[in-house]
Amino acid sequence: MVLHGKGGDYRYEPDWKNPDRPKGNVIVKVRYSGICGSDIPRLAQNGSYCHPIILGHEFSGTVFEADPESAFKNGEPVAVLPIMPCGVCEGCLTSGPFHCKNYQFIGSRNDGGFAEYCTVPEDNLLRLVNDKLLRAGSFVEPMAVGLHTVRRSGFVPGKTAVVFGSGPIGLMIGIWLREFGANRVVMADMREMNLNIARQSGFETMDISKENTLCPDGIDYAFEAAGSSKALSDAVDILKGLGTLTVVGRDVKDAVIPLKTFETLMRKELRLIGCWGYDMRGEHDFVSAALERNASAMELLITNEVSIENARQLICDMCNRKIEYCKATISFKE
Repeated sequence: MVLHGKGGDYRYEPDWKNPDRPKGNVIVKVRYSGICGSDIPRLAQNGSYCHPIILGHEFSGTVFEADPESAFKNGEPVAVLPIMPCGVCEGCLTSGPFHCKNYQFIGSRNDGGFAEYCTVPEDNLLRLVNDKLLRAGSFVEPMAVGLHTVRRSGFVPGKTAVVFGSGPIGLMIGIWLREFGANRVVMADMREMNLNIARQSGFETMDISKENTLCPDGIDYAFEAAGSSKALSDAVDILKGLGTLTVVGRDVKDAVIPLKTFETLMRKELRLIGCWGYDMRGEHDFVSAALERNASAMELLITNEVSIENARQLICDMCNRKIEYCKATISFKE
């Protein structure tokens, strides 16, 4: 699925050339590729950093071709982490990969996973326990974002948390909070599909279109993963004094909260933390094991799955908001 420019110029290209493989890279035969919310404006209108380009940064597959001395063997199941930092700038050395000034990114600056084959640096691979985890493995990038968000919040085991936005990132945050020993996790949303998925995953839920009655005593940690000014305001209201609000959702317009809400944030002396991307340094084995434990919950998020041959129509419907979905995924033949 090739994006040729702005204004929705994307096409299914069955005769597109296979990618080259520079040394230190592997060719991944893609099995599942998730369509991220950030892909939609690129496909529908904005285009990407260069054209033509193949989008897709949430994907898994098997190693198709690797260097003879590679730590990865042909046929091995892997998931892909898309950020490619330079590793030498001040941002990389002091703050982490998403602070790199010279980064590349699989699926927006480099060809990605909306194709049968994709070139991936070995450092960007996460080894999966077995090929039964390939479907859940396509969630590794949002899973990494969720982990980074919870770590940034400074979450303490035994505390309570509410997550605004029960989409892929929100549910990943909820899963990590549960992994980290939360006493209570409430998933908040106004979309019944997402709330139902959260309930199936074992979470307590709250419909934010209705009056809040689930948290009368306040919550220790709130996570804004909806990209909503209302969610920001609701989070401030629901938090206890000295609580923590971590923001990972991003609206497509200005985020505005009422003056009274801003004053409440100050009076409660809340901590407000911004979060972007992920930092997987030293986390690979930890994430791989958690993915195996939570694969079933992750797969519940996939509400739409199509082959690459039929992906254009699905993407068109998503861009035009003709369908309701939680996570849409492109699957490739084994």
